[in-house]
Amino acid sequence: MRPPTHLDTATNLAQEDGWSAGARGQRGIKGAPRLRLLYHSDLSRLGAVSLPGVVPESGASITVGRAEPSFALVAKDAPAMPLDDPQVSREQLRLRWLAAEQLYEVEPVASAKRPLVRVDLGAPGRPPAAVTPITGPTRLPPGACIAIGDRVLLGLELADTRPPGADRMGLVGESEAVWTLRDEIRSVARFGRPALVNGPTGSGKELVARALHTHSARAAGPFVPVNCAALPDKLAESALFGHKKGAFTGADTEERGLFRAADGGTLFFDELGELPLSVQPKLLRVLQDGVVVPVGAHEGRQVDVRVIAATHRDLEAQVRAGGLREDLYHRVAGHVLRVPPLADRRFDVPELFVHVLARLRADHGSLGWLWASAEQWRPAVPIAFLAELLGRSFRGNVRELQNLTERTARLNLQPGTFHTADTPSVRSETFTPVKQARDPSDAPSDPRVPEALLRVAGDALGLAHKTVLKLLAPGVLVAFTSEAEKSGYDDATRAAKLRAVASDALFALLDAHDHNQSGVAAALGTSRTTLLKLMDDLGLPRASDFGLEEIARARAEAGDDLDAAARLLRVSPNALKRRLTLLNLKSRS
Repeated sequence: MRPPTHLDTATNLAQEDGWSAGARGQRGIKGAPRLRLLYHSDLSRLGAVSLPGVVPESGASITVGRAEPSFALVAKDAPAMPLDDPQVSREQLRLRWLAAEQLYEVEPVASAKRPLVRVDLGAPGRPPAAVTPITGPTRLPPGACIAIGDRVLLGLELADTRPPGADRMGLVGESEAVWTLRDEIRSVARFGRPALVNGPTGSGKELVARALHTHSARAAGPFVPVNCAALPDKLAESALFGHKKGAFTGADTEERGLFRAADGGTLFFDELGELPLSVQPKLLRVLQDGVVVPVGAHEGRQVDVRVIAATHRDLEAQVRAGGLREDLYHRVAGHVLRVPPLADRRFDVPELFVHVLARLRADHGSLGWLWASAEQWRPAVPIAFLAELLGRSFRGNVRELQNLTERTARLNLQPGTFHTADTPSVRSETFTPVKQARDPSDAPSDPRVPEALLRVAGDALGLAHKTVLKLLAPGVLVAFTSEAEKSGYDDATRAAKLRAVASDALFALLDAHDHNQSGVAAALGTSRTTLLKLMDDLGLPRASDFGLEEIARARAEAGDDLDAAARLLRVSPNALKRRLTLLNLKSRS
């Protein structure tokens, strides 16, 4: 991979910006606008966030593109890096935060090589309902996603500022829901009393219980989990409290029991609602006085154990139904921590996917090709796959995502075409909607395009008004006019920049039609001869214009991807391959 154009550690930049545990935390900045990197050709960068202050709260506009802004994986205190993708323009879009409206305003740069689209994730469980081109200033709420072609997916967020060194407690994710949970864990852990962890199946309740233990004064003591659903009714008392030798048939030795095993630490009751009713009175007594009486014994033993319980059930309903003692419920539910479902933290999904995939890579080194492909700017995992994951409901939460990741890894143990465990409901091609944006059927007369603008554009390009609207979508023309007015272009500059926009648009149209000149001419309503003249007028080169050295430089910049090199040179890939073959033959003769 090419060296980044901008490289500073997140810590250094954070300190310069006041993003330290002391300064930033004391200021208590809440709800700051930021961007989250949800897709990139380099998997290791998924989940990175823009640095504090990159998106100004003042409403000032910033440019997003290849060289800026920088993103950092703050959980790993990793270097902050820009997108640095050679297939992304230096200026792709402009973005600003509108504090009064609590909205983002995004606007594509007219000359950008990649289209800007909005990815509608829809309701959880429904695949992306639409991948909609953004052709002019568009206002979007926090939680929206925008894609730069099929190369980058950005999430627009409003989130508290957290320092890079903040303790993540073993929980993956930067969503506000996860940070709220971490704050609650820290508070409850210090208090040291029984606690109840409530959350849907597969959401990571045991991880939360372990975090409560490790952040408490009992961290040096044992953490003992017990699956209440697996405790047989007749043996539950013995398992929890121990038994004396000979206390019952089969009691051939003395057993300490789980409470004594957890002495000085934490005993974790997983799925408390499944605990046999017969053992609940004795458990309540132990919680009240800290004395354990083994089965068959007459005297108790003092233990120092903190109890943490977890459940996905409605325990109050179980109390009403008679399956759980009310006094036991109130004993353990003095402090309740609620674990959010994955559907409430969807922007964490890409980072979780890569986290699980990286753990699998430790056992299956051949999965490394999924990361190594980024060195040549050829993403192994397509953007459509990540978008489809973001749109899932994940009713089984993190456990379901883990299972899906494992199935995906099994299908991709060897380099080659990326295989999915389930067919994505959206294709990668939909993220480069060139045909949608440039198709003549989308370019009728539009009230947003005044006649004066069409006249200026027609004169600058030497085209009829009808052809102008077929080449440049109305939204592109309006966006260009807005940019020209803001920048104060004179007539000559306006004409030159408009020709550059038209040149990019014509190349995009050629690319969308696989460089079939007859098809492009038909789309524009002109002859092939007129199209060739227009290509010359707009400065689109031909493969025959380039020599071996120029082609070699483009291939190096594109990571030896000949198709990508053709796009950099703005010629047909097939024509470039023919040109390269001819030049190589000549050099050998």
